[in-house]
Amino acid sequence: MQGTGTGVGRILGIIDLGSNSAHLMVVRIAPNGVFAVLNRVKHMLRLGENAFQERRLQEEAMQRAFHVLHSFGAMCASYGAQEVITVATSAVRDAHNAQEFIQRAYEATGLAVTVISGQEEARLIYLGVASGLPHSLGQRLFMDIGGGSTELAVGNSLDHVCLESLKLGCVRLDNQFLQGREKPVSEAEFAAMRNFVRMEASHSLQRVSAYDITELVGSSGTIQTLHALGYRLERGTAPGPDETTLTLDNLRRTSRHICSLPLSKRKELPGVSPRRAEVLVPGAAILQAMLEELHMESMQVSGRNILDGILVDQLRRLGYGPQPVPGGIREQSVQRLARRCNFEERHARHMMGLALQLYDSAADCGCISPDKQARELLSHAAILHDIGIFIAYPKHAQHSHYLIRNTELLGFTQDEIEFMAQLALLHGKGPSRKQEQASTEGLGRLAQHLRPCALFLSLAEGLDRTHCQNVHTAEFRRDGGEAVRLHIAGNGNCLVEQDALKGMDKVIKKGLGRDIPFSFVSRGAGTVQAG
Repeated sequence: MQGTGTGVGRILGIIDLGSNSAHLMVVRIAPNGVFAVLNRVKHMLRLGENAFQERRLQEEAMQRAFHVLHSFGAMCASYGAQEVITVATSAVRDAHNAQEFIQRAYEATGLAVTVISGQEEARLIYLGVASGLPHSLGQRLFMDIGGGSTELAVGNSLDHVCLESLKLGCVRLDNQFLQGREKPVSEAEFAAMRNFVRMEASHSLQRVSAYDITELVGSSGTIQTLHALGYRLERGTAPGPDETTLTLDNLRRTSRHICSLPLSKRKELPGVSPRRAEVLVPGAAILQAMLEELHMESMQVSGRNILDGILVDQLRRLGYGPQPVPGGIREQSVQRLARRCNFEERHARHMMGLALQLYDSAADCGCISPDKQARELLSHAAILHDIGIFIAYPKHAQHSHYLIRNTELLGFTQDEIEFMAQLALLHGKGPSRKQEQASTEGLGRLAQHLRPCALFLSLAEGLDRTHCQNVHTAEFRRDGGEAVRLHIAGNGNCLVEQDALKGMDKVIKKGLGRDIPFSFVSRGAGTVQAG
């Protein structure tokens, strides 16, 4: 591909809409997988300002976000970006008006904002930071302090073994304890914040402490600012590129210094932006409490972040770089949940094959507009559609819906998880009008693909009703001219599967918007025509 004025390659824009700051990275990816960063931009947005107590994004903060997103989108367009990935984290993740914000952001900027879970955020941060470190098989602990949450990950250079997301962030803590006040912070107040952090982080810290940690690595603007400020206070100059060690003793001195200053003086500190100064004390409280609880005397500070992780993740999906798990993190997440629920693997995989036959043939016949993302999610939903039986067979579709929505499926955005959950809920007899209307909320662009994908899953379920894999072919075919017919073929006795298709003509018309007859050919049972 050709990016405007940037040479041969695919141009990708990546936006991180954090609770405290927004980041943009524009990269060019060559056909051989080699990439070059064309630009990086950061804006202190404070989207989470006054949002965490009420669990609502404030109008003023949303307007700031729309302005920044518009600016970022224009910059991506100037580079000729073919795709812009925009992710939102804690502030949007926790807000009751998140869907309103996402819809308004799209209307104002044309950018589709996707919300990622806390564990997915931790995984992407791990990918980004680990990819910039020397190769090691020892387990490192990665820590990132954001505006609304703190992410922890344990892993080596090949893969992670533990991911944690805590509702502890510098903006969230400021909202709760300081509320942006002017006067200095007393020793007792700073101790109260650290004690709160210890209490909130205790279970996560116990889990990560169970691993043999060889090194602690910190990322995020908060940690970088505290490191640089402490270095300046101690040596009178900014740290060089190789001076990346932050000690606990130095952090304690830095904490005492910034707590002794009123907010107006903190804003005058060298290398500290006014917006960062407002939440620097809570950030120091989080970091100091974490180091003390982990009994770590120092940490390495990295300038890499979630943007780098999203890039690494995209490169892996394109087939570049090491693949730590066969099939990728998304397939691994689905398999883990399915096996945890003792799914019937043979039936699920056969259903997936039938559903994809239906999807691909419908696309070839022009019955649907093909979409790579929707097709992949359909395949995962086929694997997970019956996991609700693990809870109880009656209403198992509702149970499957609940399990998919409330399990951390790494590698997926929240709208993708919601899409798979809705397919599991609606696959039985096809969605009613009321169910379908309610189920499309929060799906964004994927909403248009819900009806046909639910149809394909319903058909696949009926065509393996006996769980004996009698049906081997289910595909739409041109029947001369513009006419389309659903051709189904099986081996042996397929009377149960044939019976399951009775009345499906209405569901097919609803799913594809047209009448489509079908023929069912079964060895030993002749041909059944319908429609």
